[in-house]
Amino acid sequence: MANIREVAKLAKVSIATVSRVLNGRDNVSPETRSKVFKAIKELKYKPAFSFREKDLAFQNTIGVLIPDIRGYHYSDIVMAIEEYAYSKGFDLMLALPKWEVNIEEHVLDQYFRRKIDGVILGELFGGEELIKRFERSGVPIVVMDFVVDEINFDVVNADNVTGGYLAIKYLYDHGHRKILVLPGPKVSPAAIDRERGIKRFLNRLPGEENLEIYFSQTRGYNSEDGWTGVKEHLQKNGLNFTAIFAVNDWTAIGAINALKEEGIRVPDDVSVIGFDDAPFAQYISPRLTTILQPRVEMGKVAAQMLIERITEKHQRLPRNVILPTKIVERESVKNIRTANQKL
Repeated sequence: MANIREVAKLAKVSIATVSRVLNGRDNVSPETRSKVFKAIKELKYKPAFSFREKDLAFQNTIGVLIPDIRGYHYSDIVMAIEEYAYSKGFDLMLALPKWEVNIEEHVLDQYFRRKIDGVILGELFGGEELIKRFERSGVPIVVMDFVVDEINFDVVNADNVTGGYLAIKYLYDHGHRKILVLPGPKVSPAAIDRERGIKRFLNRLPGEENLEIYFSQTRGYNSEDGWTGVKEHLQKNGLNFTAIFAVNDWTAIGAINALKEEGIRVPDDVSVIGFDDAPFAQYISPRLTTILQPRVEMGKVAAQMLIERITEKHQRLPRNVILPTKIVERESVKNIRTANQKL
């Protein structure tokens, strides 16, 4: 079996250079990197970690890095990934950085050194720099819930921009002209895309139309963020809105509870729309109108794309898959345009 010394000798580089290439370091020229890959392939060298250059054997293990599995969003995605991967003979190695960039860096480093064949990354807060090592080394990756300027790897996203657009348009079409938005974290690409959808709708309104959007100073994905955002806004501004768009269904629940505590009825006094179509959305009171996000499809498509990338013999161009979102109508939004017409 070939060793790293033989690879270095054939490529006419140092052992340290081979190591840098295998670890995805950026201080190696493209020409040198190509020579090392060629030597690895020719000698059929198998590094201790999961590097794979097409013809090298793989371990049938994929890494999955997601921020959290509390709630429903990523837990549903992971279940879909596991189900598809299992059907294809692959195991999962799961890590939860809990929204911390330094933990993301540590986990990715561990994934890089262990025997994994590819990685699925969900909403990577550390940005594209954390992905570059995998790009340089040849380890296949699929990224979810992440906005990229250039598609250099496979990406799967829900259409968050259209989702945000649909939510505001739905409230607008139901007569609401003063809307409080409970936004997500600034470091969350999905949350920022939903805000982009709001801005897109505003940009398309005729100049004579009047629509006021208030953004809560409190940001987050949790129920307490929705509760706090509503309470603080009411305390500072009073009830100057007729509807709320919450970044997800958890924050929508917090918002509804805060409104009820203030004696404000939903949807009679204030309408609420969420995002995700969580499993509990149809069981709360009132039943929550929301934007459906295709979580199961996201997980399945991500796993399928990664396993195809690991096992295929011919290189293909990176793919950017955007899955559609849609309105799920229930009881938490009142049509005040109709109500006003009846007066």
